[in-house]
Amino acid sequence: MQDKAKQYSSIKHRIGLLNIVLPPLLLFILLITGTPAYFKNMSELISSNDYINLMAFYAFISVFYYAINLPLEFYSGYLLEHRFSLSNQTLKGWIAREVKKNIIAFIISSPLVAALYIFLKIWPLNWWLWTALLWFSVSIILAKFTPVIIVPLFYKYSPLKDAALENKMNQLVSKVGFKAGGVYELNISKDTKKANAALLGLGKQKRIVLCDTLISNFSHEEIEAVMAHELGHHKLNHMWKLILTGGIFTFIMFFFTNIVFLKLHNFFGYSAFHDYESLVLIYFIVASFNALFGPAANAFSRRLEKEADLFSLTITGNVSAFISTMKKLGEQNLADVNPGRIYEIMLYNHPPIARRITLAESFKNSSQNSAE
Repeated sequence: MQDKAKQYSSIKHRIGLLNIVLPPLLLFILLITGTPAYFKNMSELISSNDYINLMAFYAFISVFYYAINLPLEFYSGYLLEHRFSLSNQTLKGWIAREVKKNIIAFIISSPLVAALYIFLKIWPLNWWLWTALLWFSVSIILAKFTPVIIVPLFYKYSPLKDAALENKMNQLVSKVGFKAGGVYELNISKDTKKANAALLGLGKQKRIVLCDTLISNFSHEEIEAVMAHELGHHKLNHMWKLILTGGIFTFIMFFFTNIVFLKLHNFFGYSAFHDYESLVLIYFIVASFNALFGPAANAFSRRLEKEADLFSLTITGNVSAFISTMKKLGEQNLADVNPGRIYEIMLYNHPPIARRITLAESFKNSSQNSAE
């Protein structure tokens, strides 16, 4: 099993690194080949309205970019998962999901593109500040409403069917003081065999989600360990910490994006700040910064996940259940329990499983020493 996991993870790692490099690289190629100017000319034939043409331009660029990236997307999301028997998804289901995903992404991102165009046109000196403020606001809105609006478009929520498990979860929720939208089961088994759980949403939309693949393959004690981890994120305010640090990064990123944009705008010979091509240039710079600072974001996320692991171990006191959960997750998801350090830095927003097990063993030893 470990050989199979190593082989699967090795491929996923290489794809992960490629997915970091590809967005800025593809956007740069589009810029130097003059592709945005070509699509701009096409879009300007549609109407005399700049904003209608802008949406057409964005649609042309989006479809073209997705078409270039489609072979890798199909291989990593469908062929590879079936090759290693991790997917239950049909080809028709994969295509339908991709179409739905891209339509939703376009609907959400189109107003952001239009707003960026307006900011460049009206406030050419301070566009970056307004854009950062808008992106930060949208991130909060998406974090709050994704569980109740976006997720149900792909998967079905349902109450926990196991009464004993529901009772155990309710006891844990009460113990932690979690007050929100409740605990739900999510039917991801129609697409995948991988197990997962998550804390989604903010405020009254906040809910614990246990995937049916987790419920059907893990004991109640193991599920309790997973849920305690998710409740740890709630109790330790990790969602808000991620949002606020993401907001700070967004403002800093757009500040420096503006500096780079001013230098590269003349280099590419664009006539006005609010040229359609300028939008592609800005997204190229943003994608480059995201690739550059991704390791720092991963490191921060791994730290929060470690805190949630410690919370789970403390609140349940069941180290053996935690360790068995980690081992099962590794086996079911074909995870590399101990990846190379470079892969961990570049790709992992959770500590590798071997580190999480080591943490649990250290916790057990320290607890025993304290008791003595």
